[in-house]
Amino acid sequence: MIDPRWRTVLTVTPYVVLAVLVAFTLGVQWGDWAKLVPTLALSALTAAWILALRLLPARIQERPVVIAVFMAGLIALNLALVLRDGWFGFLAIATFTFAYSIVPWPWELLAVGATAVVAGIAQSSTLRFDLAGIVGIAGILLLNVVAMCGLSWSLRLTERQVKLTATEVERSRMAREIHDTLAQGFAGIVTQLQAAEQAPDDAGRARHTDAALALARDGLAEARRSVHALRPAALDAMRLPEAIGQLARAWSERTGIPVDVTTTGDASALPTDVEVALLRTAQEALANVERHAGARRVRLTLRTDATGTRLEVRDDGRGFDPAARTAEPDRPEDGGYGLVAMRERIESVAGGLVVESRPGHGTAIRVQVPA
Repeated sequence: MIDPRWRTVLTVTPYVVLAVLVAFTLGVQWGDWAKLVPTLALSALTAAWILALRLLPARIQERPVVIAVFMAGLIALNLALVLRDGWFGFLAIATFTFAYSIVPWPWELLAVGATAVVAGIAQSSTLRFDLAGIVGIAGILLLNVVAMCGLSWSLRLTERQVKLTATEVERSRMAREIHDTLAQGFAGIVTQLQAAEQAPDDAGRARHTDAALALARDGLAEARRSVHALRPAALDAMRLPEAIGQLARAWSERTGIPVDVTTTGDASALPTDVEVALLRTAQEALANVERHAGARRVRLTLRTDATGTRLEVRDDGRGFDPAARTAEPDRPEDGGYGLVAMRERIESVAGGLVVESRPGHGTAIRVQVPA
């Protein structure tokens, strides 16, 4: 799934860069139709190729085969344009954005490296094909590949660090909560029991013992609350796919709305915080369908592979305008708070959440958490 932060970039950048390059080409080659017409045809084909990907249904866009074919075609078109005119090397800016954002790791390195070669060919297009020129071309290509693949690797490490940081923040929060509740409660129990031992009469001992029992009951309730917040009860008895299936069946029986559940891949090794985030998100998404969608059918999909885990909850209900909902975040009665809570929960495990909806065309909640 495309990271939400890249959506605007991927929508605008390729066409802006291509339009600027076409305008420059028209200014330079106007009248030289033998050169201009093929270049314009390749440019139009490139724009159509990018548009074709955007017009595909989102679930098809995410398929590895589709991504591989799209990137191979885009890089080939970029290379063809560069071989005609070196200034089309600037189109690699758009090609790089696709390589960095939609190609799963580690295949991202292959796409980035191939695009870097195209950029290097453009940069070295003025060099002559002699010994010195060949050495120069090789050096430029190597520098491009190393620099851009190094950037890809750095971004990957940063992504992992963000995920680790989120985990550490949650651990710190839990440590503070345990200190402020359970640890202080245990300290109070010890104090009351020590006082009971030193009490001069039965009434004093009973008073301190009753106080210790009250603190113990409070501590037990707090421990249960903390454990429930950490890991839902469903996940104590089964793994995430089974828990989501059970959640969907129970929801369907209660609401009378059919739910088609599809799970693929091995989700058994997911960390607890990711399992909880995904299960709670599915739960909130189904609750929103029940409250607001007026849907006749829901499709819930959970997929896990080497790149991460993806969850989608799609309904055929009345839909809404996500932009209007974002502009009015203080309307929890409309479900706005639920969307905010889902997004914050998924972002806490370094994931991304996308809401796609149109009035009268249903709603899709799509989540991706990286591996």
